[in-house]
Amino acid sequence: MGSVKEFLLSKGLPEWVASRVSEAFGSLEELAKTPPEVLAEKCGIDRDLAAEITRLAAKEAIEFMPALELTKRAKRLLKFRVRSLDNLLGGGLPEGSLVMIYGEPGVGKTQTALQLSVNVQLPEREGGFDSGAVYLDTEGGFSAVRVAAMARAKGIDPDLALRRIMVARVRTVEALYVAIEKSAELVRSGEAGLVVVDSLLAPFRAEYRGLNMLPARQQTMARMLGELSRLADLGAVCVITNHVIGKMSPLRRYGPAGGYTLGHAPDPILKIRRSVGNRRIMSIEDSSCLPPGEALFAILPEGLADVGEFE
Repeated sequence: MGSVKEFLLSKGLPEWVASRVSEAFGSLEELAKTPPEVLAEKCGIDRDLAAEITRLAAKEAIEFMPALELTKRAKRLLKFRVRSLDNLLGGGLPEGSLVMIYGEPGVGKTQTALQLSVNVQLPEREGGFDSGAVYLDTEGGFSAVRVAAMARAKGIDPDLALRRIMVARVRTVEALYVAIEKSAELVRSGEAGLVVVDSLLAPFRAEYRGLNMLPARQQTMARMLGELSRLADLGAVCVITNHVIGKMSPLRRYGPAGGYTLGHAPDPILKIRRSVGNRRIMSIEDSSCLPPGEALFAILPEGLADVGEFE
């Protein structure tokens, strides 16, 4: 299968169209998974032409295979390097996954995201991807000092670790969307194996206030989750942190904010809650392939750890 541009030219598409599309999409597989509306917006073409392009790409890229073949295509796992957590998650977070981590303020969501940003830099034999990370910070929670401490604990030079984490501080919904789009090139090139959005809902809360704006908020959020899913399809682990919202239920005091739109896209959805002192409990709230369960861990100066480690 040739390049995107060569393929589109062979189908009689104009040079300018083929050039724009090939600049935005690195493969026919990626193009085939893109909704026509998104393609039209990215490339400045009308919706009908975009629909025809995605149809052509799908005809070329989509193929069937025996389910048994899928079992032979082992995915890399990004490990927490915390025995209890990796056991809970069946070994770690698989490449190509969109993960939500939610919990109350100060429970350790950002700490967890920072730890993964360090771990992804480890060699594959040690549970990393030997690549960097993209960290989209919407609340100012990124801490270079904390990353340096975590890197030292993993035997990584702190300056090297910080150089391999590309940070963008974004405060608006549109800026976040653009930053997610721009992350695609870093993922395609192999420079980033992890994309973190910490947190996804912060800019939405500031810009979409009131029930009358709820439909627009959910539509925009769905669009953004679609972009993150496409990043995951490129092979990255995408992690979004999320806050909580109260529930009118005696069985469940709170749940993830964002409504049904945000609740259905990530897989798995992980909740962190407090235990005693520096100890936390991570539980699997929703997953298509993992059973419900929970694991105890600790947040220490060295980073996330098994209870008793470093203590």
